Amino acid sequence: MEKNIFKAFQPNIMERLGKCCWQDDNYKQCMEEEKEIAERLRESLTEEQKALMDKYYVAVYSTVGICELLAYRQGMRDMVNILYGK
Repeated sequence: MEKNIFKAFQPNIMERLGKCCWQDDNYKQCMEEEKEIAERLRESLTEEQKALMDKYYVAVYSTVGICELLAYRQGMRDMVNILYGK
């Protein structure tokens, strides 16, 4: 597949993945646990530590977002390969 095809699909990929995740009970449970732990941490941290934790979250979620996008793209490549016997 050409890269421009992925660019055409990209606006919908994250939306579709988000819908898929929020329909999964395990995902929702993990997100709730994550929120609870983060809130407990925020209550006990200094302002500087909170800022550092927020930067950490941004970095982690950016990395996870890229991994999700790459996994989705690879799944599309694998599907094409299966369908066309490559």
